[in-house]
This record gives sequence, structure tokens and C-alpha cells, in this order.
Amino acid sequence: MRSDYAKDPTLLPRVFELYEHAWPGMTARAEGVRGWGMRWEVSTPFVACEGTRVVSHVGVLEINLVVAGRPMLVGGIHAVVTHPDHRMRGLSRALMEEALAWCDARYGTLLLTGEPALYDRYGFRSVPEHRFAGNRRGSGGGGLRLLDRKSAADGELLVRLLDARAPVSRRLGIVRDRAIFLFDTALWPLHYAEDLDAVVAYSVKEGTLRLFDVVAQRMPSLDRVLTLVPEPFERLEVYFAPDEISNLAPEPHPLGLDDHLMIRGPWPIDGPAMLPVPARC
Repeated sequence: MRSDYAKDPTLLPRVFELYEHAWPGMTARAEGVRGWGMRWEVSTPFVACEGTRVVSHVGVLEINLVVAGRPMLVGGIHAVVTHPDHRMRGLSRALMEEALAWCDARYGTLLLTGEPALYDRYGFRSVPEHRFAGNRRGSGGGGLRLLDRKSAADGELLVRLLDARAPVSRRLGIVRDRAIFLFDTALWPLHYAEDLDAVVAYSVKEGTLRLFDVVAQRMPSLDRVLTLVPEPFERLEVYFAPDEISNLAPEPHPLGLDDHLMIRGPWPIDGPAMLPVPARC
């Protein structure tokens, strides 16, 4: 059954009660970024209930991508879950089929990230992904500061950039992604580069810099971003198609066994690319 958070104010806490069985801590995560303007209500929920209790859920999000240089609005399937006491009853399948029929009337392409064995039955196909890597030395720069999730000013700064962000890649990027970013990526360590007016999501471990996202109204040179990273590194891994850095080699790289990119419908990319982290609903 398709429902509506706006029409039923009791639905969201009941959905999150179900989430806690599959992903403990989800409620706390949501509350942790609600002060920055995260609103889960942008998701369209398909739910099965026992009385007032939500026992199965499939969610749909609109995702604004830039694919092969062109805007592309797609539907994103997310948070597919059934309470352990209600599995093997066909609830998830029924909700998925209803959600797909609803989506097919609205979007030419659907995506999700998950296990291929679970979703190929619904017409999704797995699309290979690549990170981009190579030897790249950084001796430690300066100019980044860690955003404070308790700071309203930092929240306003991040939201401003998200609402007007340039795609991190013209090959495969995302724009207007506030809801997805705030729920997931905003819980990572995020750094602000004042000189670039950009927020950078990255990590450095054992000499490898992993660059996940750059949020800016105008995409800065990645070479410039790298000069600001304070930790030294000898290897660079970029988890999106780096349009400007040509000397990085694509490496096949699913982010996890249950995190394969799966597509239903047309997909205009042929060749190495990776769905940016904020779009992985």
C-alpha cells in the first residue's frame, strides 16, 4: 500500500521502528542531522501493516543525476525491509511490485544498490562500477576545517552548497541531493575549504587518500582540492569519475557485496564510472 508521510504524521516513527530491526541506530542517525534540515518525508513509502504496526516497507526517492553530460531524473528504490516475524509471506514482493508499477509511470530508469540475487527477479541488472586510482603524492597541506554537526551555521553552509551544487562528475554525478546526502554522507567527517567554498568528503588510511565527494557550486580543480588535504598520502583513490584527472586508472570495484549498482531501464553510460556515494540510496 502506498502511503504518504504528509497525510499521516504517525507513519514516520512507525516506519523507523521497523528500520531499527534491520539497521539498529537508524533513528538516532536521523535525529543527528535533522537540525541540518534532513527530512525523511521526501521518500514515498509503500508499507504493509499489522494493525498500526508497519511490518514491511519499500521506499522510493527521486534522484537528480547528470549522466553523460545530461540531466536525468531517476527513481531510487531504498530501505527494502520486512520484520523478521513476517518474512516468507510475500509482503516484500507485493510491495516491490506495487512500487515498481508506480515508478514505471513516472521514471524511465530506476536504480538501487543491493545484492543482485535479490533484485534481478524484478528486472534490475547489475552494472559494473570502477573507482579511479593511481600513485599520487601529497605531503600535507592546509585549508580544511572539520564541519561541526552541532553547529547551525555549518548546517546552513552545507545545505547552501547542496542545493546549488555542481555535479561532481559530468559523466555520472548528482545534483539537488540534500535529502540523501544529509541522511547518510553528512554523518561522515566532512571538511570545508573556505578558499574553494567547497565541502570535501575523504579519508586517509595507510598512505591512501580516498576521495568520495566534493560539494561546491562550482566544481574546483581536483588537483587544488588535493593540495589542501593535511594528511600525507602516496596513493589516490577517487570514488567517482574524475573528469579532470586523466592519469588515474579505472579499477573494477564494487563498494560491498550488498552494494552493487543495479539498473532497471535505459542507462546511457558505456565504460568505467561509479555512482557517487550520495546517490547510493
